Amino acid sequence: MGFNLPSALDFFGLGTISGVDILFFALALIGTILFLIYFVLMMVGGFAEGIVEGVFDVDIDMMDADSSFQAMTFQGLVTFMMMFGLIGLSISRSGQGVFLALLGASLAGAGSMMLVAKVFEMIRGLESDGTVDRQNAIGASGTVYMRIKPGGIGQVQVEYQNALRTQDAVAEDDEIELKTGTFVEVVSVVANTLIVRPLKKTPVIEEE
Repeated sequence: MGFNLPSALDFFGLGTISGVDILFFALALIGTILFLIYFVLMMVGGFAEGIVEGVFDVDIDMMDADSSFQAMTFQGLVTFMMMFGLIGLSISRSGQGVFLALLGASLAGAGSMMLVAKVFEMIRGLESDGTVDRQNAIGASGTVYMRIKPGGIGQVQVEYQNALRTQDAVAEDDEIELKTGTFVEVVSVVANTLIVRPLKKTPVIEEE
């Protein structure tokens, strides 16, 4: 049985909508589904970023920039779609007209993107306070959380000071790429950035 838009609209009690309301509904539905999927994948630690980078070829390193660029990440765009659709549909259904619906939807979408950016900024700020001494990360091992491109910056998840922390990182060899999930070791720290190298595989010695 294929997807039937009228049936989907009837399911949500919106069988009578038409025109721009259908656009609002479609964006709200798609945005909400993608948001929920992304949130679940985030719970497994970095898996979502790996999928987005691999399937959509999106460079999520933009999260390392200021809030305006953090808002343009995948999760920011998904949040925009969801809120644009929900608020736009609500305003339009209240009889306020297409112009006000588009205006309100745009403001709500943009505001939600900036809110997502601020949340990530706050999380990074908590990890950057004086209680965390990154020198304690030297010698610790972990995994690449956000792909580290050759000569570029990414993020790793490393356990030190009795907590699993997500930190900015660059590769010791700036000519290699470390993909999401790669096991790495911290070799030094420069400012607030960890210098890492891939862990060498330990040969398995079979007992006689």
